[in-house]
Amino acid sequence: MPRTLFISHGAPSLAIEPSPAHDFLLSLGQTLPRPKAIVLISAHNIQAQFTVGSAQQWQEMYDFRGFAPELYQLQYRPQGDPGLAERLGLQLANDGHSMAISQHPAIDHGAWVPLLLMYPKADIPLVTISLAASLDSAAHLALGQSLAKYLPDEVLLIGSGSITHNLNDAFSRMKDGQTDWQIEPYAAQFIAATYSALNTLPLLDWVNWQQNLPYARQAHPTIEHFLPLLIARAAAGDQADVLALHQSMSLGVLGMDVIGFTPSAH
Repeated sequence: MPRTLFISHGAPSLAIEPSPAHDFLLSLGQTLPRPKAIVLISAHNIQAQFTVGSAQQWQEMYDFRGFAPELYQLQYRPQGDPGLAERLGLQLANDGHSMAISQHPAIDHGAWVPLLLMYPKADIPLVTISLAASLDSAAHLALGQSLAKYLPDEVLLIGSGSITHNLNDAFSRMKDGQTDWQIEPYAAQFIAATYSALNTLPLLDWVNWQQNLPYARQAHPTIEHFLPLLIARAAAGDQADVLALHQSMSLGVLGMDVIGFTPSAH
């Protein structure tokens, strides 16, 4: 089983609209060994400081508007794991991170939409960890390095974001009303460079990913959707094998990649 996953979660409509990414996530949960618990970090969960979610029972949050009515009828309400949450919060704080613990039970669409597809029975305990509002790449990379030390082997870490996330370009293409979008060259080049770097770039050099990867600022005008990838990569350890599990593109600009990381045997 991959120690960590990075999932590009796309729009909330991923939950109900058939697409290559939708179909892949439906099958992914069936092919992975069943984890004892899931720790999930979503690009939409940003708090003043890193915050571990220790709710006993989670409930979906409809943190979007303007989508199909049936999307607002979906429910995803797994149990939490307060014991795991509190242990991780204490371990991460002892490792020097500014941490908080929250019992707030809401989970955003970056969490519940991919989980609904992967584990539709909602029968795997869930713990969340937020991003920190500083959106500092070094701090989030360091969080992943700490998780590499403390994350139990039977727990799956999922970073949920997007390998590219230029919403202005995406919305512009939606207004055109096309259905056969050509892939934007900057998005394709950024994704290719990201995979190359995942296989070759030393972990600590990811602090400067915006300088090291071409078109980084165009692919991510804001970086919150890339930070879960940094955390997932770091949480697999200093040396990690990269598994390109799924690649597809939405609107020609939004990469829907799913990437697995396992600690390298060499």
